[in-house]
Amino acid sequence: MFPTFVKSLSIAGLVTLPDAPWGQGPREAITWAAKMGYRAIQIDASVPGIRPRELDRSARRDVASLLRRLQLAFSGVDLWIPSGHFADLAHAGRATEAVLQAADFAADIARLNADSFAVVSIALGPNTPMTVIAELARAADRDGVSIADHRWPSEKEGELALPRGVDPAAILMGGGDPAAEVSRGAAIPAAARLSDANAVGRVAAGEGRLDVLAYEVALATRGYGGAIVVDLRGVRDQAEGAKTLAPEQV
Repeated sequence: MFPTFVKSLSIAGLVTLPDAPWGQGPREAITWAAKMGYRAIQIDASVPGIRPRELDRSARRDVASLLRRLQLAFSGVDLWIPSGHFADLAHAGRATEAVLQAADFAADIARLNADSFAVVSIALGPNTPMTVIAELARAADRDGVSIADHRWPSEKEGELALPRGVDPAAILMGGGDPAAEVSRGAAIPAAARLSDANAVGRVAAGEGRLDVLAYEVALATRGYGGAIVVDLRGVRDQAEGAKTLAPEQV
């Protein structure tokens, strides 16, 4: 029997509009996701009010309690810092520290919630210094989290590379095949998105060139056991996209 992945909704990149279901902020977005039937949530670590550096232990317990009340697993944290910042002397220190804080936050929330995945999703740039990668790898090991690098083309997998994250839209826009990329990887991906793209840009999964079935089969064949994260960044009608892709709809 084909495995069913836990489907998570990422609140990263939701455009704040007064009439949007998430218009009052990230906690409302989390509640909205639960009402649509999502079984997990991916938190945006860049949003005011839920940034890891803004939340002490008590506030983190409150976030974990909210997820438990809504019966939502925690699939991880998104932190889409501009990739060039990791290689820029003016920004590298701050960017690295933000990832370290996100890793600490992910570890805390995962410890407080059963059936969760302590993953931090980022995208490094091609010229990221090995010293930065090594520091992130040490932090991941210390905190018991995965820091997944979603850049594409991906860095050669090896001792000084972070685990891979898969963002189908990025791969498609770069001329690649997401299912083939998953299959040829040397290791099981640490994180997997459900995103798509057409000739213009990002669209909701199923509306572009992504063969969703082939992609999910490739993940299952490789032994991927994490959540599959619905990614609405750049999608024109994000509310409709989230609704269409909700577990109770598909």
